[in-house]
Amino acid sequence: MRRLISGLVVLAALASGWWAFYAWSTGNVVAAWFADRAEEGWLANYSDVSVGGFPAQFTTRVEGLELADPDTGWVWTAPIITLEQRVFRPDHLRAIGPSEQALASPRERLTIRSEAIRSDLDVQPAARFALDASDTELRGVEISSTEGWSMRLPEGRLTGQRVEGEDDTYDVAFRASGLVPPAPMAAVLDPAGVLPEAIGEVIYTARMAFDRPWDLGAIEDRRPQITRLDLDEAAASWGAMLFRATGALDVDAQGQPDGEISVRAENWRAMVDLAVNAGALPEQLQSSVEGVLGVVAGLSGSPDNIDATLAFRDGRVFLGPIPLGPAPRLVLR
Repeated sequence: MRRLISGLVVLAALASGWWAFYAWSTGNVVAAWFADRAEEGWLANYSDVSVGGFPAQFTTRVEGLELADPDTGWVWTAPIITLEQRVFRPDHLRAIGPSEQALASPRERLTIRSEAIRSDLDVQPAARFALDASDTELRGVEISSTEGWSMRLPEGRLTGQRVEGEDDTYDVAFRASGLVPPAPMAAVLDPAGVLPEAIGEVIYTARMAFDRPWDLGAIEDRRPQITRLDLDEAAASWGAMLFRATGALDVDAQGQPDGEISVRAENWRAMVDLAVNAGALPEQLQSSVEGVLGVVAGLSGSPDNIDATLAFRDGRVFLGPIPLGPAPRLVLR
């Protein structure tokens, strides 16, 4: 019995020493990371870092964060960020955001308040924390801008899963309900106020390939850029309007897409009205566009719904042989 007790004491002492060493190392790693960013010209500040959670986990709290990327002009500030790791699962992280944080660009500053922003991350510590899987919960999020607008998201979820055998390809899914768009935007899009305040549901599921893995380099260097998008579904419903898309695009180094996207638009005339109200479609072209889309809807079998294919090539978007305008560039800043 005495030997058993002695053995348990030694084991506990070793475990305590390991925990203390890891906690000390974590603090040094955080300090070194901020110092490296400062040497690269970033604004990289924090007021304190502490590690707790003994004995079952490591709970790292970094307080007074201020990070500014000189290349993009983005500035992130937060009073605290919390990272949790179980002692026997160093490859699994839980990141917990504060109830209020701010994200600024050269154009505007966004204040982000939330009931919960929490991410569970499976990473590869030996490969610069390359992402294997993520599950992010968004609850009670409100974003307000210095430009005078605000928006609300009661509930949302974003997940990502690295495709087995691929370093830089991920299955991505996003689902949100009750999204309230900015009031100025809603007033422009829907001046008569006939649409509900909230967009009913937004769904996005796709397999996305990038030119590099999502790891620490995505923060330190540049964001991975999309090289291919296999869109399983992108859908949104707002009142009587429903939009759904599926298809595949290859994306070149300049962010220009090439491929086809099949779309379904229910109550498409209301969508045209929204486009005109938003200034995306010149009013003088409205009748012409409605005429063309009316023909497409007739071919689809319903005068109120459109089933069509958008082709992306040579930097432009085409509906059949009809050019609709420049194609959007798919670039992550």
